[in-house]
Parts: sequence; structure tokens; C-alpha cells
Amino acid sequence: MREEKKLRLVIDEGVLKIVDWARNEVLCEFTPDELAEIIEFRYATPWNRSKDIMEKLMYILNDILDAYTSSEEIFPKKEDIIKRVKFRVHNQAEE
Repeated sequence: MREEKKLRLVIDEGVLKIVDWARNEVLCEFTPDELAEIIEFRYATPWNRSKDIMEKLMYILNDILDAYTSSEEIFPKKEDIIKRVKFRVHNQAEE
């Protein structure tokens, strides 16, 4: 019987990575430009629009990660994270 792959999608430094979780190995990386090209081809979306969406998504995902890692709470509430990201709240502004 074939062993089940334990793969994860990880966004790191603005790049989508396919990671073999068991071996902690990056198998493949996709840049926002490559993802935009896939969106353009598959859904007949203009390249500049899909690239813009991908760039904004990467910013948002990085902001979510930053909000979690910089939170003073051990397990911040999802609603608080959403609010921080929507309103671009940073720790410096809260102090």
C-alpha cells in the first residue's frame, strides 16, 4: 500500500511553498506571478488583475501571521485578528 503524503501549503516571504511535512522538505515554490498566470489561464482573468489579487492576498496573509505572532495573547481570538488586519493595527499604535 502506498504511503500517504503529508503535504502542506506554506506561504513564506510572499511565495507559496509545497512542503513535505514528514521530511520538512520544500518540494516546490510558486511565485505570485506564476499563480496569477494559472488564474489567468484557468479562469480567463486578465493577468494584471489576477496578479494584483495575488499580491494583495500575500500582503493580507503576511499581516495575519504578523498579527498572531505579535499578539500579547497566547491564543488571540480570530475576530481580534481580523479587526487588526482590516484596520492595519500594529503593536506600536496600541502602546
